[in-house]
Amino acid sequence: MEINPNYKEAIFAIKEAILCSQYRAVSTNREQLSLYYGIGRYVSLNSREVFWGTVAVENISASLQKELP
Repeated sequence: MEINPNYKEAIFAIKEAILCSQYRAVSTNREQLSLYYGIGRYVSLNSREVFWGTVAVENISASLQKELP
């Protein structure tokens, strides 16, 4: 049984699109993890050194949710 050349081209094109998308997602995920780590570190340091407390963290969260829906 012979496979249609267009079928092979379609599989190749779809595979390439999937792989490119996965590669871009890895880069995006890496950036997002770096952002979250930095934010967590910032909050952690300020919570310990400046004694923010849980209410301050909740207020910051509420403010950010309003400004960045």
